[in-house]
Amino acid sequence: MVSTSDETTPLIPEAGIDSQISQAEQNTDIEDGSISEGQGPKEDLPKSKIGIIAVLLVGVFVANSDTSLVLATYGKISSDFNDLESGRWLLTASLLASCAAQPLYGKISNIFGRKHVLLTAYSIFGLGCIISGLGHSMTQIIIGRVVGGAGGAGMVSLVSILISDLVSLKDVASYRSYVNVIQTTGRSIGGPLGGYIAQTLGWRWSFYSEFPVVLLAIILVAWKLEVPKREGHIKESSWTKLKRVDFVGSAFLSASIIAFLLALNFLSNAESWSNLVPIILAIVAILLMIVFYLVEKFWAKEPIFPLELLKKLDTCTSYVILACQMAAQLGMMSSVPLYFQVTKRAKSGEAGAYLVPAVVGNTVGGLITGAYINRSGRYKLPIVLSGGLSAIAYTLLIVRWRGHTKIWESLYVFPGGLGTGIAYSAVFIALAASVTEDEMAIAGTGLYTSGGIGSVIGISLSGAVFQWWTKKGLENALNGVENGLEIAHRALSDVGYVNNLDGYIHGLVVDGYLTGFRAAFLVSLIFSASSFTVSLLVKEHRLRS
Repeated sequence: MVSTSDETTPLIPEAGIDSQISQAEQNTDIEDGSISEGQGPKEDLPKSKIGIIAVLLVGVFVANSDTSLVLATYGKISSDFNDLESGRWLLTASLLASCAAQPLYGKISNIFGRKHVLLTAYSIFGLGCIISGLGHSMTQIIIGRVVGGAGGAGMVSLVSILISDLVSLKDVASYRSYVNVIQTTGRSIGGPLGGYIAQTLGWRWSFYSEFPVVLLAIILVAWKLEVPKREGHIKESSWTKLKRVDFVGSAFLSASIIAFLLALNFLSNAESWSNLVPIILAIVAILLMIVFYLVEKFWAKEPIFPLELLKKLDTCTSYVILACQMAAQLGMMSSVPLYFQVTKRAKSGEAGAYLVPAVVGNTVGGLITGAYINRSGRYKLPIVLSGGLSAIAYTLLIVRWRGHTKIWESLYVFPGGLGTGIAYSAVFIALAASVTEDEMAIAGTGLYTSGGIGSVIGISLSGAVFQWWTKKGLENALNGVENGLEIAHRALSDVGYVNNLDGYIHGLVVDGYLTGFRAAFLVSLIFSASSFTVSLLVKEHRLRS
């Protein structure tokens, strides 16, 4: 899967394919579940590839539905405990745990085998659901979300790694497009289903209802999933494998990610830019990352994340492109519902519906890209187009969304989602083409980590910029109006108050808000333009079956 000669060198030489297949057959075993470097092209699996991947997608569905489920219920949960201010931590805690655990799954799955680690991830996620459902305080529920987030990280990333293990590189994009469809479906269904369960049975059952699906996924994976053992595998005891895990490096890497993401979270909620908490956390994150580098460089025998991967241009460009695309889209999506609530007095459900074109764009982009790469063996063009399409979308939002947005103009978010969907599929192939099969699991989970971090950066930075410029916009718009500062303060903290204002004052408040929306969309435009610029550096290798 590695390429070294030039930009058009085939990943697998035509000569010697038969001998590689023969050698792979001789070294195949079903017990461990990990893949060897240089194993050669994958043949048809002993069981239907579609059937096996369908089994894996059960976990992908429940992991993605979980996020939207909590989005729909966290207000009810936190209100029941008279702690609405802590409600956002039900979302943030899971995301922090996911980003911190994500890069660990790759190396651990190399040591213990994909199947065993995937089953462990399912079990951790299921445990988190039970803890959250049984919680009798916000703290207990948040702990459950942390546990669930750590498990959910492996449920999604390991499926993509397994797909790259099971099928040829040209087919990976097609199969991952199906993963994208299931992810979109899960995110779409989770919210309404969770809200319905919370209204009829109670919010605890929205967590309990996930457990039977997770249990089904565990049974199916344990029963159906068979993955070849790595070439030259030496059987080791569990204790020997455990000693190979780089616990010190893992701890510093996870701690640095958590500190960095917390810094972003506190920055987005800080009342002023002089708040020292995010600055201190950012410094701590940098120091922890330095220690992690020293541990991996001079101490770890088997680094949890080999630093050599970051010396490969295509690995770095893949990480940066996906991070930028996710930052751009999540920053945009965090602003769109509020835009329509303020400008059209839309209810929450109606405002959320305006995100549907972006989600559909994700799905369409993934499917088209998968089919294109499968037919052509090329992936650079889609990556370049993804940044360009997204930049067009965010430019249109800045220029055309002026407070009187028509229905057809709300579709401007579609190319933004389309670009992210294209990038999501294509950069995985670019990454896979730049590393060996032995490195793919670690590099792949690193890609998912970059996407998660990008999402947090986009939401946090866009939110901070929006708050700052909206405050300035409201103060300027209401300058000279009686009780203008009080109106500005209340308008910034309560959308319901904005919708109850009379026509003239409401118009001034909308003008103030539009200043913040344009600034937030500009953040997304900068990220998408950065993605486009970095995509020009991608070196393409012709893929062969």
